[in-house]
Amino acid sequence: MDNFFTEGSRVWLRENGQHYPSTVHSCAEGVVVFRTDYGQVFTYKQSTITHQKVTAMHQTSVESVEDMAALVDLHEGSIMHNLFQRYQQNKIYTYIGSIVASVNPYKAIPGLYDRTAVEQYSKHHMGEIPPHIFAVANECYRCLWKRHDNQCVLISGESGAGKTESTKLILKFLSAMSQHSLELSCKEKTSCVEQAILESSPIMEAFGNAKTVYNNNSSRFGKFVQLNICQKGNIQGGRIVDYLLEKNRVVRQNPGERNYHIFYALLAGIEEEEKDAFYLSVPEHYHYLNQSGCVADKTINDKDSFKEVITAMDVMQFSKEEVREVLRLLAGILHLGNIEFITAGGAQVSFKTALGRSAELLGLDSTQLTEALTQRSMILRGEEILTPLSVQQAVDSRDSVAMALYSQCFAWVIKKINSRIRGKEDFKSIGILDIFGFENFEVNRFEQFNINYANEKLQEYFNKHIFSLEQLEYSREGLVWKDIDWTDNGECLDLIEKKLGLLALINEESHFPQATDCTLLEKLHSQHANNSFYVKPRVAVHNFGVKHYAGEVQYDVRGILEKNRDTFRDDLLNLLRESRLDFIYDLFEHVSSRNNQDTLKCGSKHRKPTVSLQFKDSLHSLMATLSSSNPFFVRCIKPNTQKMPDHFDQTVVLNQLHYSGMLETVRIRRAGFPVRRQFQDFYKRYKVLMRNLTVPEDLKGKCAVLLHRYDSTSTEWQLGKNKVFLRESLENKLEKQREVEVTKAAMIIRAHVLGYVARKHYKKVLYYVVVIQKNYRAFLLRRKFLHLRKAAITFQKQLRGQIARRVYRQLLEEKRRQEEERRRKEEEERERERQRQEAERLAQQAEEERKQQELAAIQKAQKEAELKQELEKQKENKQVEEILRLEKEIEDLQRMKEQQELSLTEASLQRLQQLRDEELKRLEDEACRAAQEFLESLNFDEIDECVRNIERSLSVGSGYSAKLSELTGNACSEKPNFNFSQPYPEEEVDEGFEADDDAFKDSPNPSEHGHSDQRTSGIRTSDDSSEEDPYMNDTVVPTSPAASNTMLIASGHDSLSLHNSSSGESTYCMPENVSCRPQNSEELISPDGDYDYDQDDYEDGAITSGSSVTFSNSHSSQWSPDYRCSVGTYNSSGAYRFSSEGAQSSFEDSEEDFDSRFDTDDELSYRRDSVYSCVSLPYFHSFLYMKGGLMNTWKRRWCVLKDETFLWFRSKQEALKQGWLHKKGGGSSTLSRRNWKKRWFVLRQSRLMYFENDSEEKLKGTIQIRTAREIVDNTGKENGIDIVMADRIYHLIADSPEDASQWFSVLSQVNASTEQEIQEMHDEQANPQNAVGTLDVGLIDSVCASDNPDRPNSFVIITANRVLHCNADTPEEMHHWITLLQRSKGDTRVEGQEFIVRGWLHKEVKNSPKMSSLKLKKRWFVLTHNSLDYYKSSEKNALKLGTLVLNSLCSVVPPDEKIFKETGYWNVTVYGRKHCYRLYTKLLNEATRWSSAIQNVTDTKAPIDTPTQQLIQDIKENCLNSEVVEQIYKRNPILRYTHHPLHSPLLPLPYGDINLNLLKDKGYTTLQDEAIKIFNSLQQLESMSDPIPIIQGILQTGHDLRPLRDELYCQLIKQTNKVPNPGSVGNLYSWQILTCMSCTFLPSRGILKYLKFHLKRLLKS
Repeated sequence: MDNFFTEGSRVWLRENGQHYPSTVHSCAEGVVVFRTDYGQVFTYKQSTITHQKVTAMHQTSVESVEDMAALVDLHEGSIMHNLFQRYQQNKIYTYIGSIVASVNPYKAIPGLYDRTAVEQYSKHHMGEIPPHIFAVANECYRCLWKRHDNQCVLISGESGAGKTESTKLILKFLSAMSQHSLELSCKEKTSCVEQAILESSPIMEAFGNAKTVYNNNSSRFGKFVQLNICQKGNIQGGRIVDYLLEKNRVVRQNPGERNYHIFYALLAGIEEEEKDAFYLSVPEHYHYLNQSGCVADKTINDKDSFKEVITAMDVMQFSKEEVREVLRLLAGILHLGNIEFITAGGAQVSFKTALGRSAELLGLDSTQLTEALTQRSMILRGEEILTPLSVQQAVDSRDSVAMALYSQCFAWVIKKINSRIRGKEDFKSIGILDIFGFENFEVNRFEQFNINYANEKLQEYFNKHIFSLEQLEYSREGLVWKDIDWTDNGECLDLIEKKLGLLALINEESHFPQATDCTLLEKLHSQHANNSFYVKPRVAVHNFGVKHYAGEVQYDVRGILEKNRDTFRDDLLNLLRESRLDFIYDLFEHVSSRNNQDTLKCGSKHRKPTVSLQFKDSLHSLMATLSSSNPFFVRCIKPNTQKMPDHFDQTVVLNQLHYSGMLETVRIRRAGFPVRRQFQDFYKRYKVLMRNLTVPEDLKGKCAVLLHRYDSTSTEWQLGKNKVFLRESLENKLEKQREVEVTKAAMIIRAHVLGYVARKHYKKVLYYVVVIQKNYRAFLLRRKFLHLRKAAITFQKQLRGQIARRVYRQLLEEKRRQEEERRRKEEEERERERQRQEAERLAQQAEEERKQQELAAIQKAQKEAELKQELEKQKENKQVEEILRLEKEIEDLQRMKEQQELSLTEASLQRLQQLRDEELKRLEDEACRAAQEFLESLNFDEIDECVRNIERSLSVGSGYSAKLSELTGNACSEKPNFNFSQPYPEEEVDEGFEADDDAFKDSPNPSEHGHSDQRTSGIRTSDDSSEEDPYMNDTVVPTSPAASNTMLIASGHDSLSLHNSSSGESTYCMPENVSCRPQNSEELISPDGDYDYDQDDYEDGAITSGSSVTFSNSHSSQWSPDYRCSVGTYNSSGAYRFSSEGAQSSFEDSEEDFDSRFDTDDELSYRRDSVYSCVSLPYFHSFLYMKGGLMNTWKRRWCVLKDETFLWFRSKQEALKQGWLHKKGGGSSTLSRRNWKKRWFVLRQSRLMYFENDSEEKLKGTIQIRTAREIVDNTGKENGIDIVMADRIYHLIADSPEDASQWFSVLSQVNASTEQEIQEMHDEQANPQNAVGTLDVGLIDSVCASDNPDRPNSFVIITANRVLHCNADTPEEMHHWITLLQRSKGDTRVEGQEFIVRGWLHKEVKNSPKMSSLKLKKRWFVLTHNSLDYYKSSEKNALKLGTLVLNSLCSVVPPDEKIFKETGYWNVTVYGRKHCYRLYTKLLNEATRWSSAIQNVTDTKAPIDTPTQQLIQDIKENCLNSEVVEQIYKRNPILRYTHHPLHSPLLPLPYGDINLNLLKDKGYTTLQDEAIKIFNSLQQLESMSDPIPIIQGILQTGHDLRPLRDELYCQLIKQTNKVPNPGSVGNLYSWQILTCMSCTFLPSRGILKYLKFHLKRLLKS
């Protein structure tokens, strides 16, 4: 013991159960004096000192340690002394393992929380540098990724210990870490969410904190701040949960305390203008602020606090209006507290000033507010009863309104903050709990009871996590461990919250209407008087006590029930809901009312929960949240109760250390292993440290090897059954080493990446260097070359100059000599010319005299010739009449022949045909003889004589006499011959099939072309008279006798003029070598004629392409090509050529036939352009006169029907496209090639013209698009188009990509189109944007003809809103417009069936075998859902000529381009059961429309089942019943062998030809015919001597025609079933074919099953 008594020795002195750090002050005469570090002095006799009394102090206690788990002297004295030493050194933070103890310094410590400290602690692990609250925040932040679970920080301690400041510091650090993770620029260093979270603290402190006796900034509510962290590490949102605001502080405070900070800040910092508006003054004038006697505090600057709050609200996006409303409410609360009451028959308001101000600020009516505060309103049996209140009750009502206003405002502020900081919750979160500390005042009420209850729960959580769970884990894992005793507060919590506990009794008593605070106290005493944690006062007072973990607290029972009920009268609530201010109304809109009947009579589900019950539920929810997170603890310690800096009260601190279990915490942290990891997780995280170690296979062994390497003593770790247990020091060491290894690996990777980048950069620089060198060398060489070339050019220039000058001198001399010679010759020539002109003048005078004499003689001769011709006319007319009579007889015989053929047999028809040919031959011969006699009777000799006389009278050298002599010479050498095989010289040969007459396109009046009567005239006539040519209309109508008298033989002059006559004039010819038959005869094509139902297929000939009729004679000679005769064409669209056979056929039609033909094709006679085409088109245009009302004038408009829209324009739309384009200049200079000009381009036909502007006045140039080589989409220039011509390239640029695309499309289309296609494009280029007006056809109510006498051919278009009057040029055009415009409004049903498509089409008629040309008939076709019908016309009552019934087997052949190229028509072929319709139209879209519509109808038809198919199905269904199957075979011969031929296939086969050209080349026709042929071949096998060719043909057919395979199998099954003679040769051959087929190709699945059943059935039989 002697060493203890050395002066200056440091010892522990145990006094009154406490260890005091002491120093031996003196030791003399057996007396030892000890002086403690806290200023106390103790004196003991040396003989009385023992080891229990005095112990030596370990060096760790002398010097103090950062982690109290390292203390060797472990007792409460050593812990307090360590804190004291660090406190004196301004080191307020000390570790207890991972727990931080923080001592409030009550002063600011420079540099402790600056930015440098934040950066320093963010880069180090916990324990590497001195303790700090930032280290806890950093470790919590890192554990989000290290432990992969939520984290939380629990800050506990008494009121005034620094919990709120610690919360703000943790938020500050986490915000800085979040900003660092975003790696933002300096300008964006503050994130919106982070700044909002930081700025929320001043708002919550102002509204929720107040000055108490223990703390100047005490939190009077609890809060839990939850921060949502994303995977990248930044804060993306948050949430604040508040707990139990102390509402009672608004209306009353204990002595020395203040109200909430916001009231004082409001009065100190508000602007004068608003201060006057809110009637505010100083705090001493308000009852709610001056009753405690403390209105100011030196440590609080209220004015600066107000500015901070306003700034924070602005950051939190509070609007100015919202801030003003909050301040108005606070001012209203202050004025509400100044309302005083007096007794006058009940409580009455003494002064109206405060009442009026509060009512105004709160938006209430002052009278209603007075009544609500002084009277109680109750509804009893439907009647309102008013009860006066006492003064105290009125004060309570006033205070309850004030508390309700403040609490709802506080809740609104918290809600507003949460809405601002809300964010995603997609990763982990960090929770920070800052809740009110343990409180023990002189008078503790209901609020202190709840606060201390919450602290008990948090202490329980701390004990459970630090002591209970940790030691249980050690035991479960089998660690060597000695249990540590700790103070459990479970029994105290049971007293408060268990069944029949304090909370339960308070809640139960709150539901009794007659219960009082005294009855509550009696129940508490009676129920818990024997509980060791319950304290019953010895004196009968209004108190009860509870022994908390921090000490005993006495609670005043008065007011507990009222506060727990939280009653707020309905009349007060309704008053606030009637506020004129929306802000106050919104605060109380959803507040539930509580009437006086809310007692035990109501079910528990309908009761409003009490305050304590709500607090208990929220506290349990908080505990659940904390339990699911990894906790970090911060223990805040208050050094003294006077809030003085540098003052350490050992009693106060020791008490806090005692009840917080600090000693036990240090012990368990010292002996325990707070870090616990699964073997797999530990190995996965630290395997980077095992690279150079030899480790076993099992995970536990690997972990042990690694731990031995870093702690060979095994004191810092232990291995359990499934986990590794570490102390924080070893974990920090491992983490630090892991970071070193990971950093090394990262540096290696970084080195490789940087090396790759450097090499890439080097290669790039090297490449650029080579490029520079290449160009520089090229520059040097080029400069040298240019220098040499310049020198050579200089030499060449000098030499060439010398040579040129020498040559120039020679040429100059030569030119001088030539000039002299030329002048000499010119003089000689002028002399000769003068002499010649004189001789010519004399000869000309003599010649004129001679010509006058000759002309007089010629005129005399002409008159004599005309007299002779008049005498010959009578004889000529008689001969013509004889010819016409014979032709009439031929026509009569033709009609008789047709009538007789109807009733004769084939043999008789052949006989009659022979007789008819003989008779016709005779008549032809007779007609030829008559024509020959007529020609011979003409006196050509006299005409020749006249011509010769005229020729002699003319002088030699005249061109006119030369031509005349040539003509008369030909006429005299041979006899003239007529040739009618050539058309008019002025008339183009029609090369189409009933094509439109191009000669009529531009004429609006058909009579101009010989159509005097548009309804009956189908004849082309002369402009002068149709009687001038007796042969003109032979093929159409009989010629009248008067016509025969009009034929004249032209004189020589007239005959020459005929070659240049117009198309309406007749041309006369001189015949030579008359013959009866031409060498190149063609067959006659009979006109249309339909008489029977679907009997168009007769063999009378076909329409041919041509426009002339050829006459022939019987001597096989040709007509002379020099003489032509005009013949009228039928309807100017078809033509008939006559040969010997054709001429006969031309007379076979009767007059009745002719009339029907005439009516049918009448519509073709007055077509104009594409107006009356052969089908009903969706597009039509023409000029119409229009007016829109009675007062408007008629205007000529270009009208277009396009896409079911009727449009009219001011002029004809001729341009395919027009618009502005930029054109590159085409000059030869460099400047012009770079010169881009904006030009107005117009595309008409195939010409692209460009003008200077859009007025189209100054044409700059024209481009022929069809001759362009190529139209190029120039991708090198934006919106560029190049037109490549033979001589140059035009560069164009459009304004937009859409415009460029449109121009390129239309130019390419024109470049590849024919003239006809371009014309069709022009017709359809009606742009609605350029239209004067448009009308949707669907909106037309009716279209009808008008009876306007001034405007014939007029019609009216009537809609719901307007009436349009239109006038066409012809009645046909008018009717066509009416038909087209009524199409959508017409009848949709034909003969009771709804039609799908209808319109005009050409139908092909079968030709005779001798005919090779195409014959077409124009018919009106109607497609219904059941059939395809055609009529003679489109009239409603028109005769139906044919019907093709549509079913599923019908087929349609789409249009073929090959046929269009051959004929000019698009074809649609429809195959039916008996008939095939071959239809033609000139428009591809019309053909496609018809083929698609017909195909859709056939597709909708139900499949047709043949009897064989149905029987196969019946056999399949009854295959198990052999008797039924046999009955089926017995009753149905179609399934058995037969000798009779097959008339239709056994299976349904599609109608129509086989489309494949390959199969057509092999001779196949249709599937139906091929099926019949195969069956006939099978029947012939019996009689064939060599059946191999037939078998090969059958197999080849099955191979080529896949659809026939099932049919072939069915036929073979039929012919091998029930064979009369099974051993016959035919049956054997059938089986051989069936075998070969089975080896070659299989049938479909259904037929295969039928075949298998057939074979099994035969085997059984």
